[in-house]
Amino acid sequence: MVMRNFALAALLVASTPLSAAIVYDNGGPNATSGNETVAWVQADDFSFAAATTISGAGVYLAGFSGIGAWDGGFQYYIFGDAGGAPGGVIQTGSVAPAVSDSGIAWCCGGNAYLFTFDFAAPVDLVAGATYWLGIHAGAPGNFRRQDIYWVTTADNATLRGRESSRGTFNNWVNNGQEHAFYLVGRGGGVIPEPATWAMLIAGFGLVGAAARRRRPAIA
Repeated sequence: MVMRNFALAALLVASTPLSAAIVYDNGGPNATSGNETVAWVQADDFSFAAATTISGAGVYLAGFSGIGAWDGGFQYYIFGDAGGAPGGVIQTGSVAPAVSDSGIAWCCGGNAYLFTFDFAAPVDLVAGATYWLGIHAGAPGNFRRQDIYWVTTADNATLRGRESSRGTFNNWVNNGQEHAFYLVGRGGGVIPEPATWAMLIAGFGLVGAAARRRRPAIA
């Protein structure tokens, strides 16, 4: 019974989902410019001071008169770094983002739109390394320019973005911009939520109670 209750407590901890929070914020839209992300795969860098798991992202896109030209396709990429440019692909996937109007005016007509999406699986990243988030806002294989732009943000201490024409990944060039995006996940290892701690403590309480019931009486 003791081991069964201990296993139950451990199972509750392992099976309880961990909530995601913003773990990296490159900045919001500054309505200044953007880089086209259908004919090109656009990428921007990020890093963490501690080991972090990322599970999704939010990016700001815009078009000259809204995003009506968008074909509905979307791929993301998590790249390693290769000498200050995107390197090997750590994870990629085609997703259907949730799209909402941010209400923030874009420089060239209409507003910036927030595209949010989950990754195919959480990505565990190490401290101090440079990584790149890449996006292609078009159907797979569609590299015809549709004037869908990754909106810029204010300059910061990170590298400027890089772009690859037609997504071949062998022709990265500096696009001269910082881009508006954030990443969600969790950092600092797996930390149970308060409700999980409560279940764990209750489980250990069951263990203690069972142990007391099994303790022989002392004459």
